[in-house]
Amino acid sequence: VGINGACQTATIIGDDWFEVYAMLETVNRTNFKAFQTGTQVNLELPLALSDPLGGHLVAGHVDITGQIKSIEPGSQSTIVKVAFTSEYSKYLIEKGSVAIDGISLTVFDIQSGLFSVSLIPETLSETNLKFRKIGEQVNLEFDQIGKYVENFINAKRGGLTIDDLNKHGYMR
Repeated sequence: VGINGACQTATIIGDDWFEVYAMLETVNRTNFKAFQTGTQVNLELPLALSDPLGGHLVAGHVDITGQIKSIEPGSQSTIVKVAFTSEYSKYLIEKGSVAIDGISLTVFDIQSGLFSVSLIPETLSETNLKFRKIGEQVNLEFDQIGKYVENFINAKRGGLTIDDLNKHGYMR
């Protein structure tokens, strides 16, 4: 089960509850360490490969936590700005995807160490984002495809640099 976007195995299941064992790595990389009794979380069952996707591929492997910097409600949508470790900026593109607490969202503005998403009313009503406040930590999972492409390029070429691109006709 996905808990705030972190893949967990239910080890004991009751009528209206379940128990998981969260490894130290999971606790260190996620907002689990801030959980208290009554904390609202997103829960999502895994999909079968034949099931339709309602967003991008989200594996439940949280990269880092980010911090909500602002929440700007509007009539059509709510804009949320999230601060994060800028070394992960390479995995974000405008109109690309990011998972916040396991919720597949589209990035629309990227600055150094800060990105924005726009939440439609349906997303707010059906997720724990409606309870979030400025300063709270959220789990971030960056797009898997970008990470695989980066890994492939680096393994294949020993690293790809701007000089390499320029030699092959890339121009800024």
